[in-house]
Amino acid sequence: MGTFDVIAGGHGDPRGRDEREFTRLYRESYGLVYNFVRYRMASDEAEDVVAEAYLLAARSFHKFDPTRAKFSTWVVRIAINCMADYYRKAKVSVDLEDVPEAILSVQGGYEGVEDRDLVDQLLGVLGEHEREIVLMKYREGKRNVDIAQELGMNASTVSTELARALEKMRVSLEGSDD
Repeated sequence: MGTFDVIAGGHGDPRGRDEREFTRLYRESYGLVYNFVRYRMASDEAEDVVAEAYLLAARSFHKFDPTRAKFSTWVVRIAINCMADYYRKAKVSVDLEDVPEAILSVQGGYEGVEDRDLVDQLLGVLGEHEREIVLMKYREGKRNVDIAQELGMNASTVSTELARALEKMRVSLEGSDD
């Protein structure tokens, strides 16, 4: 039994793919998947999340159907789930006074934030869609109309969802302060 078979849980691959194909696909997609995760997490945990995603991909490789999606797309979806697990497990335990104004202010930005791990923890209280809107607004510096266009939404809906996400982050901080 090879290394791939051990990682894959001994499932083998009923479609005839093997360790060499997985390795080839891994090499082709790693940069894209890592950059996707690193851009969204902005933390050292990105490498762990990517490793977990590829481990899960190896274990489920026998289920991968190349007629439904590209391998990189499939692994990105797994990585998104791994990021959600990471954020779900993250605990926010800081005082409200320790939070940079840039996080609490609707006008704030991400570049000036010194404690990016704190930002990552605060993002952990948000759902995937909320987190995406916050990151597009504050990390990418996009205008609400641009976010709306990219996500196929109304600009006023983006504003409302952004305000709710920021409020959720504030409430989380105040709750951890008790």
